Amino acid sequence: MGLRFRKSIKLGGGARLNIGKKSVGMSVGGKGARYSVNSSGRRTKSVGIPGTGLSYVSTSGGRKSSSRRSHGRKTSGTSKGGCLMMIVAFCTISVIVYGIAHLFGYRRPTKVEWTNDNYSIALNDYNRDYSHIIYLRITGETDAEDVDPKDIKIKISNPDVCQLEYDDSGAYVTYDVKPIKDGFADVTATYDGVTSDPITITVDMGEKVTTTTTTTTTTTTAEPETTTGAIPVATTAQDPAETIVYITASGDKYHNKSCRYYDDTCTPMTLQDAQNAGYKPCKVCGG
Repeated sequence: MGLRFRKSIKLGGGARLNIGKKSVGMSVGGKGARYSVNSSGRRTKSVGIPGTGLSYVSTSGGRKSSSRRSHGRKTSGTSKGGCLMMIVAFCTISVIVYGIAHLFGYRRPTKVEWTNDNYSIALNDYNRDYSHIIYLRITGETDAEDVDPKDIKIKISNPDVCQLEYDDSGAYVTYDVKPIKDGFADVTATYDGVTSDPITITVDMGEKVTTTTTTTTTTTTAEPETTTGAIPVATTAQDPAETIVYITASGDKYHNKSCRYYDDTCTPMTLQDAQNAGYKPCKVCGG
């Protein structure tokens, strides 16, 4: 009785490498349908219905039995080489397809979080980690050189706040800014339907300031001139919601327009908004 040798190696994706005593073959497919080819060029297609015992098998190519009797074991070197190249090419394509499917497999992010120090978000549990920094004008403290106009789109959605969208073609994050009270807003970041917890920021009150400044200038012009030193007192007596103060780009104090620390780069803001944002008067304006 002769010994029969056969080994089947699973390559992944439904592909197998079959090694027998006299031939090497490749097969691909799953339950119900399969296609195989061996080193002699024989190709077999089989289709069946699992659990019924019904199947269809078609075989083509390969050496005929009469041919083996006439010529013995002599085979064409060209035929062997062609079949071997076919098997190698099939294996290579299978590996490439499997790798591409794994590389581009989509997984939804599970969490969107804020980084505490620099108002940025990190998208965790994704194929790649993205980190986007929010570029909002917060009381004049954002450097213009940090903002790339082609990456930032601002849509005004409220006189006091705005909605900011970041688009870098690889990821699309929407920042939604909602007012909670004068001078402050909550910001949430959303990526692929997953929204972060809100953080509170100070909002630039530019549109309100422009309107208020015009009204205040007209009123001030009509007032009689006061003695030296009375300007801070008159300003303090005014309604904080109407009084305009000025914030320097890098400072944490507010100034009157008559203050020696005032210059044209200062950001105007109502006194009430400045106080709500935590600003204090400078030594000159505070007396």
